[in-house]
Amino acid sequence: MRFLVNRGAELLEKGLQQQRAGDFKAARDTFLEAAKVIYKAAEQSDPPLKEARIKQAEELLQRAEDLGKAVQRGQRQAMPTQEQPGAGESEWHVAEKPDVRLDDVAGLDDVKEQIRIKMIYPFTHPEMAQRFKIKKGGGILLFGPPGTGKTMLAKAVAAEIDAAFFTVKPSEIMSKWVGEAEQKIASLFAHARQYDRAAIFIDEVEALVPKRSGSGSTVMQRVVPQILAEMEGFGTRKQDESRALMFMGATNEPWALDEAVMRPGRFDEKIYIPLPDAEARRKILSLHLEGKPLAPDVLMDELVQRLEGYSGADIRRICEKSGDIPFVESVKTGEARNIEMRDVLRAIGEVKPSVSSQSLEKFERFANQPR
Repeated sequence: MRFLVNRGAELLEKGLQQQRAGDFKAARDTFLEAAKVIYKAAEQSDPPLKEARIKQAEELLQRAEDLGKAVQRGQRQAMPTQEQPGAGESEWHVAEKPDVRLDDVAGLDDVKEQIRIKMIYPFTHPEMAQRFKIKKGGGILLFGPPGTGKTMLAKAVAAEIDAAFFTVKPSEIMSKWVGEAEQKIASLFAHARQYDRAAIFIDEVEALVPKRSGSGSTVMQRVVPQILAEMEGFGTRKQDESRALMFMGATNEPWALDEAVMRPGRFDEKIYIPLPDAEARRKILSLHLEGKPLAPDVLMDELVQRLEGYSGADIRRICEKSGDIPFVESVKTGEARNIEMRDVLRAIGEVKPSVSSQSLEKFERFANQPR
């Protein structure tokens, strides 16, 4: 039986590592295998260990089921065929309808108000926008340290204006269509323009529109001008008059972008997404600890202060590890316990801030530059 308990703990550790690495499918399979092993250990155990191990196996099955659902949710779903111009021509043309809203984003109140004024109010108040000649759509650059929620913000903008959302990674363009990348970019923009409202989002956009000085890549010499041409004069083309297209880019290296893309008419708005403030850290903690068994000694005020300088992604990881510690211990001992303050502090000690003070200073200097 001791072999089964140790094997179950090993599988649990492996599954947690796979989950943290984002390989949900592998983690799901590992948790299922761990549940089977724990069930076998339970069969050889006496009460109350038997009941405790059965409960732990059931928790593992539930975790596996949740991961299976996460895998399904993570698959980008095409919009209904009747709403999708040119449906079926390529996986490139996959539109989502995000359900996250700005209110779901923790903190960043100043940032969200900037986005509302510059990118959302022209859609929600069209008469006023027309009166003041405020155009709908355009280019927006979200820049800041990694793990601060730039992708979530982009999805929230699309959801707020009920826009079809196209998300693209530069690696998909360059690895699959080297030699014809610029034609695919043109096709993407043309496809998006067929919707009344559409938002194209490119993460790590600096990889697609890098500074051309010092770059000997003939591919990039064609791709960068194509992107700039597509971004030029949003809403001024005849076919765009009744439609609105938004192009959003996110980057952790805004200084690496080609200067031409930063000019008016391309990325008209450049919004700095900083590390979460105290209010945001509290909301992120509450969100990722919600539903977990917390001991009374877990002090949110102290944690909020200790987590200054951590990104949202860092805090999420800390919350995950805080639960992993007593979970593994409970599996090994057969006695369940709650998440205690010592677990959270241990997780904080193991997860270092992903953004250095030097990097943060660099972002702030860039954000304060006149543009």
